[in-house]
Amino acid sequence: MSKLTVVTRSIQKEIEIFNESLTASLHGHSKDFQSMIDFISGRSGKRMRPIVLILAAKLCGKTNQKTIDYALILELLHTATLIHDDVVDNTMERRAQPSVNAQYDNRIAVLLGDYILSLAIARAVIVEDAVVMKIIALLAQNLAEGELTQLIVSKDVIVDEARYFNIIRKKTATLFSSCSEMGAISVGATPETREKLRLIGENLGLCFQIRDDIFDYFDRGKIGKPTGNDLREGKITLPLIHALQTAPQTVSSATLNTILKQNFTPENIRQLIEFAKKYNGIEYAQAKMQEIKQKTLKLLATFPHSEAKSAMIDLVDYVIEREK
Repeated sequence: MSKLTVVTRSIQKEIEIFNESLTASLHGHSKDFQSMIDFISGRSGKRMRPIVLILAAKLCGKTNQKTIDYALILELLHTATLIHDDVVDNTMERRAQPSVNAQYDNRIAVLLGDYILSLAIARAVIVEDAVVMKIIALLAQNLAEGELTQLIVSKDVIVDEARYFNIIRKKTATLFSSCSEMGAISVGATPETREKLRLIGENLGLCFQIRDDIFDYFDRGKIGKPTGNDLREGKITLPLIHALQTAPQTVSSATLNTILKQNFTPENIRQLIEFAKKYNGIEYAQAKMQEIKQKTLKLLATFPHSEAKSAMIDLVDYVIEREK
């Protein structure tokens, strides 16, 4: 039994209802582009964000229709951003399958992403909750800002750990934190509890992105995305940042020069990966995840024992240890 299966055992009913709602929301559209939407819906991932939202709700009370509605809104928003991100990054594969822009073209991908985004907005309007609308609006702003900042940084090549965390907090962790906070809101949790869960979700998102970044330094295997891809795009992630800051200056200067020249040949990519490994970049990134895990466990310790609490603890381990 996989770790993720263990995590979701206590919320199987909610996951099934969510999947049915998502399927329904992605059907019945214009026949001119229903096949494109079918292409998206046939590429389901691990449903990490709905899982976080539902578990957060169960930590505070009994799940309800609002829980499912909020999970659906955020999953649609997430799907739209993935489509747009693949266009920006010129990514040809996602989850070992052609990306939307590879299957069709950039114009269709952008417009299809916009359409999925409109479905999320329409669902959010129906909710008629000002607090939820504010969270979604801020989330959309942060997601865009995170991607824009990363794009700018990739041109500037600023090797700064604080800036790295600022980027991944906005481009990844903010979605996880919105999920956990909205899960709490769906069952009427107190503001104090909402804040705890927001932080738990943010921590999960940070670990999720750090783990994703580590994947870039290893053979492809079953990861589902090309390795070395971030480096080719000039994205300097935590393992390489740490290596550049700790290696002897002559070595780090030569490596930084390669990055500044944007000279990302296959051989140079290999050397950058080996450099990050040699100077303990991977170990440092793993240690950071463990540090964030301990903060998360302290927050979870304030909740009474329950299946949802055990599952959330297992989820933290899964995010840090996952192989793809």
